[in-house]
Amino acid sequence: MKTVLITGATGFIGNHVGQKLFRLGHKIKVVTRDEKKARQVLSFPAEIISCDLNSTDLPEDAFAGVDCVIHLAGESVDGRWTEQKKKAILESRTLSTAHLLKNLPEDIESVITASAQGIYGDKGDQDLDENGTPGFGFLPEVCQAWERPFKELAEKVPKTRVVILRLGMVLSHQGGALRKLISLFQKNIGAVLGSGQQWISWIHIDDLSQIIANAVTNLNYRGIFNAVSDCPVRNEKFTQKLCQHLSVIQAPGVPAFVLRLALGEMSDLVLSSAKLVPKKLKGNDFKFQYPNIEKVFEAELEPYKSGQGFLKAQQYLPYPVEKVFQFFSRAENLESITPELLKFKIENKSTENIEAGTLIQYSLKIHGIPAKWLTKIEDWNPPHQFIDSQVKGPYSLWHHTHQFEEMGDGTLVTDSVRYKIPLGFLGRLTVGSMVQNDIETIFNYRRQVIAEQTF
Repeated sequence: MKTVLITGATGFIGNHVGQKLFRLGHKIKVVTRDEKKARQVLSFPAEIISCDLNSTDLPEDAFAGVDCVIHLAGESVDGRWTEQKKKAILESRTLSTAHLLKNLPEDIESVITASAQGIYGDKGDQDLDENGTPGFGFLPEVCQAWERPFKELAEKVPKTRVVILRLGMVLSHQGGALRKLISLFQKNIGAVLGSGQQWISWIHIDDLSQIIANAVTNLNYRGIFNAVSDCPVRNEKFTQKLCQHLSVIQAPGVPAFVLRLALGEMSDLVLSSAKLVPKKLKGNDFKFQYPNIEKVFEAELEPYKSGQGFLKAQQYLPYPVEKVFQFFSRAENLESITPELLKFKIENKSTENIEAGTLIQYSLKIHGIPAKWLTKIEDWNPPHQFIDSQVKGPYSLWHHTHQFEEMGDGTLVTDSVRYKIPLGFLGRLTVGSMVQNDIETIFNYRRQVIAEQTF
């Protein structure tokens, strides 16, 4: 067992990595500038250290007992690249790195950092292993500045094992690019970008988490690794397969000049071609759980069949599973964890105590419009799970699985919601984004309220 300090743990990748490492028996420390947010979104037990690495050195005592450091912090590259945005992208990596490494003890066993495939720039059909040369432009410059301090650390302190992971597109329906693409493609506006011949190098989130877990303990993991699948795919094929698995119509292609007009310099993200080869991963006999894009889409897009929407939310609570389940199993507590704007009220229940088959009648307002909702408890398995589904209400389908898992001294709460908007494609096109935002807002509010509860 190692003690691992993670930056960027509240992000999409960091949360998956932290949970993976905890399940493997490691102890986790998390560095965050927003302790309150961390308690709301972390899906694993961790010691939380408050520090804004963009402006402050991480103090020496934060490294007490730490064996491994994993650096995943950094401003998202999404959004139009204004000069201010580009500055934030660069400084969030260079400044956080400098402040992280300033007081790093020399006896730290290993340091693992994210980098990105963007370091190679646009290389067409060229196979790029870890010896590939950097490209030109904003992203290659950012990545080189990002990696430089870690390469210097490896030279100055050779007994500290330094691992630099050049990430491809990280795929999961729970976050990142794929989650955004699903929403677009379900409106039949998914299209080939530019020529469609540019290579996409990608990695499934579970494989990336396993790579990082290996790097924590495997002494053969040292230096630069292309953290990508061994099966890159052209944009054209990626688009076709995504449309097929979602059963949607592929829109006409978007010419490169249109993308450049619309996105500016950020269009480099989708128009550049980088065909990465994970030579060092293969040299270490890494076995991909998701070796090709078909496997990814089969697993990740299943909840979206027939135009369904899907949300999965996880939150760790430092309380026993019995107490947490008891709170959620009281129907009246749903009122306290639902935004006041919805005017959510329970009108009646068919049984005094909730059990399989219980019917619960709610009233609420959706954007000010009164609505009734009748739900049925389909499964009741205390203290680990219950499932409710809509009998009558505003959705064509609503199926909500509540899971409660013992994790350390506390409980991991997982909400999995499948839903479908009325009017099919027309409904998805007109109000799909609004409904998705509403559901995400409700669950974000739940996180905030629940994080403050004493069970």
